[in-house]
Amino acid sequence: MKVKVIMNPIAGRGRAQKAKPLILKALLEYDCDVHLEETKEPNHATEIAQKAVKAGFDLILVAGGDGTINQVVNGMAENPIPLGVLCCGTGNDFAAALKMPKDPIAGVRQIMEGEISKVDLCQVNNRYFVSSVGAGFDGEVAFNVNNGFRNVGGMTAYLLSVFKTLFSYKARKVKLTVDGLVMEFNSLLVAVTNSSTYGGGIKVNPDARIDDGFFDVCAAQKMNILEIICCLPLVVAGWHQNLKKVKLLKGRDITVESNHPLYYQLDGEVLMDNVLRFSLLPQSLLIKGGKFEPVSTFMLSEVKSACAREA
Repeated sequence: MKVKVIMNPIAGRGRAQKAKPLILKALLEYDCDVHLEETKEPNHATEIAQKAVKAGFDLILVAGGDGTINQVVNGMAENPIPLGVLCCGTGNDFAAALKMPKDPIAGVRQIMEGEISKVDLCQVNNRYFVSSVGAGFDGEVAFNVNNGFRNVGGMTAYLLSVFKTLFSYKARKVKLTVDGLVMEFNSLLVAVTNSSTYGGGIKVNPDARIDDGFFDVCAAQKMNILEIICCLPLVVAGWHQNLKKVKLLKGRDITVESNHPLYYQLDGEVLMDNVLRFSLLPQSLLIKGGKFEPVSTFMLSEVKSACAREA
């Protein structure tokens, strides 16, 4: 088997770089033709993935975080090549959704000995993502993580950034459309996810599945600082479904609109736009070694996308 390893050496505070010899040694146990390449600049992983597709690799293995995985997927998404994910980043939410172990050797073995499964492939404004997009408060939290707390790592970095953002965020009026259902409100955040967690384990959409053919949406209205502080532990634990100012929805065709530019995070990368248009390609990304329980083909064929339904 011809394997391309795409490694972000600074992911997870250098975790991938430290794991490099272990990853290579583990792969050699499977008599693989291994080609490892490290990223050197932003979006380099996309370029590497594109070249790997053209070179005819049998498997692309990512050693990095959600951002690196995102870049790789944007370089290979339209090609039927399996993707393997090692848990080497800051948040690792997509790896967690795949039930990947944190140990790199165990991760390699799970990938190489595992089956190929299919997960949903997501798009926003024609850009692929695998885990989550969060607009508003969430986007500014991600901005602060990337510009002050990235060296802390995981959920701790996310929570520190939340408390910093509490005192600077200004709510924006948004129009959210989910499969024809229209809501207009002053927004704290709108999180559209494929996986159940973001921010290193925050259970923002606890019922989300990565292969069910639906986006999960958490829409939170404007809250004051005290309300946010009280709400936060419930969101971390996934117990916020019944909060008055929070709606959890499922849908396939989603739009978020605002008269003012919104910060939003896309698998951890911070961007800005007035309109976010989401689309879904059900079970269109091949994953090798994931241990999540797949949704049945029958269930997927029976889901209805004509209107949103509450989770």
